[in-house]
Parts: sequence; structure tokens; C-alpha cells
Amino acid sequence: MERLKRIGRAFLNSIIAIWRGEFLLRLRAERFLAHILYTFLLFGGIIWISLLIDTSMNRMEKQYARISELRLEQSLLRIDLTRAESRSAVARRLEELGSPLREPEQNATEVKR
Repeated sequence: MERLKRIGRAFLNSIIAIWRGEFLLRLRAERFLAHILYTFLLFGGIIWISLLIDTSMNRMEKQYARISELRLEQSLLRIDLTRAESRSAVARRLEELGSPLREPEQNATEVKR
């Protein structure tokens, strides 16, 4: 029981030391302060780079979704264009526009040299 109280008191003292900013001084780790700061800067850089990668991946996913939408739109426009190129559709449009052009009634004659 006494041992458990000592562990609890040491844990509480450690929490209070962390809160006050004295934890590393109590552990006498001031000679490793440069290494500790370097480690925190390294971890901060790793976190920052991972966030940059995550945002660029999100942007790429949005672009891939946009590309797939545009491909679908392109295929629909291509279908509409092939329908519009049929003879009956062209003749109907020419009539709607009031054009005097009509489909020839006779076959074309071939001129020989």
C-alpha cells in the first residue's frame, strides 16, 4: 500500500512539474535540450509534410472526379454529334433553318479526264 502511495505521489509531482515547465529540469536533462528541441522540430516537420501531402491528395481526388465527369460529358456530346451528323437530322435542321439546300435526287455524275 505504501509503495502504491509513493507511485501516486511521484506521478502527481511529475504532472505538476510538467504543468510548471520544470519536468526536464528535475530530470536534469538540460544537457540534452538541443537534442530534445531537434526531435520536436523533426516531428513538427513530419506532421507538416504529412498535412501537405494530405491536402494535395484531396486536391488530386477532386481533380480525378472532375476528369471522370468531363469524360462522361464528352461521351454524351460525342453521341449527340454523331446523331446530328446523320442525313435525316441534317435535312431536318436545314428545313428548320429555312435553307434552300436539299438532298440531291439524282446520283452524282462522274467527270472523266
